[in-house]
Amino acid sequence: MKQAAERRRAPAGRFVHLGERLFAIGRIRAGELNAREAAAELGVPVEEVLHWLHAHAGERTLTFEELRQSGSSEVQKLSRRAQRLADLVAHAERMLRDLHLEFTSRHPGRHSHLRTLPPSSA
Repeated sequence: MKQAAERRRAPAGRFVHLGERLFAIGRIRAGELNAREAAAELGVPVEEVLHWLHAHAGERTLTFEELRQSGSSEVQKLSRRAQRLADLVAHAERMLRDLHLEFTSRHPGRHSHLRTLPPSSA
């Protein structure tokens, strides 16, 4: 009980915003300073800095290039679908051009892809 009462009376140190915490963690990971130096710079106990390191162990800072490349999964899915649609349209245009040339040529029965068309009723 005595320890809990002492903790309530002890100054908690200053509040450090998330951005400052992440910046300090990045500097520690880069080897620019250690946890003790970061605590002194930010005016908090070393234990708090160690807690931040533990709490944010699985996080990392992304670069703008990574963000530009990745995008959300929904954006990636739509991009793939749009590319697939563009490929299908290009293929259909090639087929139409070939069929048009075939129908307007002097020898329409010589090309293999016309044999797969149903016979005309005319």
